[in-house]
Amino acid sequence: MNDTKTPGHDGVQLDELIFTLSWEDPALDVEALRVSSNTRIATVASGGCNALTFLLHDPAFVYAFDYNLTQVWTLQLKAAAFRTLDHAAVLELFGVRESNRRRTLVETAVQELSPEARQYWLGREDLVQQGLLGLGRYERFVRAFRTLLRLIQGRRRIEALFDERDQQARVEFFENKWNSRAWRLLFKAFFNKTVLSRRGLSPEYFTFDDGSTSFADSFARRTRHALTELSVRDNHFLAQYTRGAYLDEEHLPDYLREENFDLLRSRLDRLVLEQNDVRSLVERFGPSAFDGICLSNVFELMSEAETQDVLQKLAPCLVPGGRMTLRNLMIPRAVKGELARQLVRDEPLSRALLFKDRSFVYRSFQVYTYRPDEADRESRKVANA
Repeated sequence: MNDTKTPGHDGVQLDELIFTLSWEDPALDVEALRVSSNTRIATVASGGCNALTFLLHDPAFVYAFDYNLTQVWTLQLKAAAFRTLDHAAVLELFGVRESNRRRTLVETAVQELSPEARQYWLGREDLVQQGLLGLGRYERFVRAFRTLLRLIQGRRRIEALFDERDQQARVEFFENKWNSRAWRLLFKAFFNKTVLSRRGLSPEYFTFDDGSTSFADSFARRTRHALTELSVRDNHFLAQYTRGAYLDEEHLPDYLREENFDLLRSRLDRLVLEQNDVRSLVERFGPSAFDGICLSNVFELMSEAETQDVLQKLAPCLVPGGRMTLRNLMIPRAVKGELARQLVRDEPLSRALLFKDRSFVYRSFQVYTYRPDEADRESRKVANA
């Protein structure tokens, strides 16, 4: 989920840190946007994990933007940690490993940051106590959910969830061991409008068009899919939701794995990070600036009319044949009308990638290819003459 919004939208409160993890599966965007050598990528910054992951695939640059300044500072701190610390120290600072020296690590990493960002992170005692990755409002919400989950399922059953099983065995474990009445009630208690509004999302944010009667029902369906049809053991998102920690260091996100550390560090100069709004991309960059744009679910925080207007203006920022990805949490947003002739949805690829989504939070994943019409091609020629 992302926290990017523009002034005047009330769907998400942005007066504090919302995410220190990115809860979108970057593997979907890497495949959809064909992130590879020399590609130019724009993405919402959010918790910063995905922007850093894209660097592993050798893009020309990754432009990461976020309207929420604390999210910008989060990615700045992560990048600074990779520049100034060794791999073991990064894992300590982030909270993946235990540490009694986080104060020193924070003080080292923040020397690269702006005075405002440096002051912000030096004032976060919770960073020193528990590490970076659990500090956001959403991560605190997940922690509260996890506390009750442990009471309901018990630590032994939660650990058993990650045992190696084939699909049929996963289904049997879910139906016979996991899917209790208490488990179903836990979803209703936590994933409802009242509770989620207290965690930063207004009640009006949630509508449903996937056959579900509530957010709890919708999320429960996707959770069952993740627990039975995908590999549980290889799902680091699920590990965070249920264990509050990665399974082990062999099952870390790609950007945190030791074998990728030096490579990622060597490419940090390709990361361009700014406080910016999605609508400002059009002003910030000219035509054909990007091969791929990853927008998460930013348009759920806009009206339908504003969504279509921004998409219309944003499309020419892609090269012909470039791709854009969108997600929906609950509110349906998609390219519509005449614009759908230029931003063409790849429905088979969208469905196939959603099926593989390890994050399992989002109800839709959409892949669009930019195919400008002849009039637009002519305008490009004039503009570039």
